[in-house]
Amino acid sequence: MKRQVRRMALERMLGDVARQGVAHVAPELLREVAERLWYAGEVPNLAKVPANLRPDAGYLVDRLARFNVLPKERKLQVLSAVRQYQPASPTPAADVTGRKDPLAVAWGASMDLTSRLGELMPYQTRQYASDKAKVAPVSLTP
Repeated sequence: MKRQVRRMALERMLGDVARQGVAHVAPELLREVAERLWYAGEVPNLAKVPANLRPDAGYLVDRLARFNVLPKERKLQVLSAVRQYQPASPTPAADVTGRKDPLAVAWGASMDLTSRLGELMPYQTRQYASDKAKVAPVSLTP
């Protein structure tokens, strides 16, 4: 499945996560989204994500961009790219059960990444980042 995921555009992957819901999406897809934001230097264009999925996709990117894995400049670049899609006054999502993250509420997202954060922890270490850079060095400039 990993090869299939890698060929997808980041925006399509974000749409898939939003469509399936973060609680139900395959761990490989969630990991791939995080790694592409953190290590591949990708900045998603939420205009390419269907409008009804943007609150969930925007929340996911916004939340992942706040991890300390990203250097400050990249974090600001990613946040700047998605913030324009954050609703000024979000409509409450239909499925808000168990939503604890205030950022999810601010986006009007139907999902909350909190329950899946533990799965992403191993990919945030300095050692993992170092190993990732050795395998495929990435320029962080656009």
